[in-house]
Amino acid sequence: MNDLLPSFRDSILSPLSDPASELLETGIDMILESDALKEIPIVSTVSAVCKIGINLHERNLLKQTFEFLRGFNDGSIDAATLEAHRLELEADPEKQEKELSRVMIILGKQVDDLQSRILGSFYSAFIKGAVSWNKFCELAEANSRMFSSDYSILAIAARENGINLADQELYQVDRLISLGLLSQSHRIGQAVFNAKGEALGLLNSSKPGEKDVIMTSFGLTFFQHMPEDLRL
Repeated sequence: MNDLLPSFRDSILSPLSDPASELLETGIDMILESDALKEIPIVSTVSAVCKIGINLHERNLLKQTFEFLRGFNDGSIDAATLEAHRLELEADPEKQEKELSRVMIILGKQVDDLQSRILGSFYSAFIKGAVSWNKFCELAEANSRMFSSDYSILAIAARENGINLADQELYQVDRLISLGLLSQSHRIGQAVFNAKGEALGLLNSSKPGEKDVIMTSFGLTFFQHMPEDLRL
């Protein structure tokens, strides 16, 4: 881990060349054979610790790391901010351990590429100061329990100010409710938000025409910091 964390830090917080950025969307085997991607420190480090090829665990870690980088490198963070955070972590090993160990452990457990790309987008929001570290951890935990089909349901709820149970699979809606992203609209005092983050008021009781399930403030934060193409 002592070798992996600095490599992971520099992989995330150092700007990638154009060829390397383009190759992030290719298959894992092409990535491992690419000279352009040898500039990414985590690639050479993981390859070096594997005496005979890359086993399934390391292959998955690299694959999820590349998806994380795709979500993180959306062009919304300037080079100065990236460098400032890289130097901050380099100067504070305890903070580096706290941040990057958590991210790497999550990536090592995930097998869904989409989850890792969204995690990268959340970490980008943290670096930019849009969410706190604690909020990032909450978002990461909720994201790790999502299924691929859940994201589209969340997006519908955000765009349409809620959803009706008759239009969705109940078990999927229940999962999003259990994660705190959605809430049943008949809960007294529940605040309702639209996709722009505007509070629509407090619900005191269910009304005719009202959506069965609504977006929570946490669900709104989750939605707003997802990659842009998933919010359309």
